[in-house]
Amino acid sequence: MIEVFTTYDPMEANLVIAKLTDEEIPFKVTGDYNIAISMETFNTELGRMATKRPIKFFVPESLIEIAKVAINTDKSSFLEDDLEY
Repeated sequence: MIEVFTTYDPMEANLVIAKLTDEEIPFKVTGDYNIAISMETFNTELGRMATKRPIKFFVPESLIEIAKVAINTDKSSFLEDDLEY
């Protein structure tokens, strides 16, 4: 398994999990535990940076390029709507 993505933001980590799951790419995650339970800091990006506890994603070496594309591709249609008020 090769590291493909690192973040300190738990919300961003959830998005990466969703993207990899949608593409059916097998992955492992380290550091995705809630540090608020074991530390006096909140489970936020700043709290993780202060305690040096990143969330890391690992994929099989053969799928690293596909995983990078999946992570960096935005398939949402939220901003495509022309909303007129």
